[in-house]
Amino acid sequence: MARILICDDDPTVQRMVGEFLKRDGHDITVAKDGLDALVILKKDKPDLLVLDVMMPEINGYDVCHSIKFDARLKDLPIVILTSRDQELDSRLGALMGIEYMHKSCSPKDLTDKINKILAAKQLKK
Repeated sequence: MARILICDDDPTVQRMVGEFLKRDGHDITVAKDGLDALVILKKDKPDLLVLDVMMPEINGYDVCHSIKFDARLKDLPIVILTSRDQELDSRLGALMGIEYMHKSCSPKDLTDKINKILAAKQLKK
């Protein structure tokens, strides 16, 4: 299926999200923080990025900013998956053209959202 990059500084979140997505047949790569994600993205463009906001070195919003201004990556679908629960976060996500989900969402909701985004991306091709 799709190649998905998971970027989160919490190994438990990395493992759990990765397992849910692997069950759906996706190929998973993990970045431990925003800087690691940008290095991986320079080498290879995945089909979708699952991204945390609060991380050391480079936060999720800075990663999004870098992606949106990179001609090769600007159309990369991004799902922000964060524990932050502020209305401003989802509004910022909408302005940046990214999906926003709270880490308390069910695994089914997350995988459904990701599969919906990937299906829409396939239709555009």
